[in-house]
Amino acid sequence: MAFLDRLKGGKKTEETKKEPKAKKAAAVSAKTEDKAVETTVAKPAVAKVAPPKDSIAYRVLVRPIISEKTSRLEKERQYAFVVAARANKVEIKKAVEKHYRVHVTKVNILNVFGKSIRSGRTLGKRSDWRKAYVTVKAGETITY
Repeated sequence: MAFLDRLKGGKKTEETKKEPKAKKAAAVSAKTEDKAVETTVAKPAVAKVAPPKDSIAYRVLVRPIISEKTSRLEKERQYAFVVAARANKVEIKKAVEKHYRVHVTKVNILNVFGKSIRSGRTLGKRSDWRKAYVTVKAGETITY
């Protein structure tokens, strides 16, 4: 690279090399002073309580079902969820208890078979899925 430096106008002296470093050092010190002031005026941390992403709840519970029927069932302390296709009652109970911090008394599971659909000449089928009705202990509720 020395050859290219000579073509451009000769070698750079040590003074010109040091000047940008001095400017950078001054800029960095000014930035750190600003950061020191900003860190003293920090916002209070808000603690959110949620299970870790690798917990059983994220593998078993897909989503809650919110419909007219499920809103009627909430009066009877029953809540509906779409769950993983291979989940069993014990896994669903543990997942709901861990995620929503309630006590589950009963779990009912049913398989929903996908409907056959037709679009023009093409025939297809919607995916099969699994639904779980979870009953919680008296006095407890789940908020989505």
